[in-house]
Amino acid sequence: MVIEIDFWNLVSLLLGFIGVLATFGKVLLHQLDVRINQQSNRMDKLEQQLNETVARLPLEYQRREDAIRFETILNAKLDAIGMRIERLIMEWKHEP
Repeated sequence: MVIEIDFWNLVSLLLGFIGVLATFGKVLLHQLDVRINQQSNRMDKLEQQLNETVARLPLEYQRREDAIRFETILNAKLDAIGMRIERLIMEWKHEP
């Protein structure tokens, strides 16, 4: 069995095949471009959220040093109140 194909038929088949491959490649590249744009938009949104969080962070976050300073001041005030109460108790016991 012998298959005979004219030169121009072979050229047209090859050109058609190359055209199909080129179209398929364009479609794939377009889909890839769309996905890259979606990921880029998503990254932009995440970056914007991160920037907003960083901007809000000093307003909502208490630094360790600030917490220690606040606790120290509070303890000093409580100690002073405790000393006053002890002094009042001592004065009350010595009055009669």
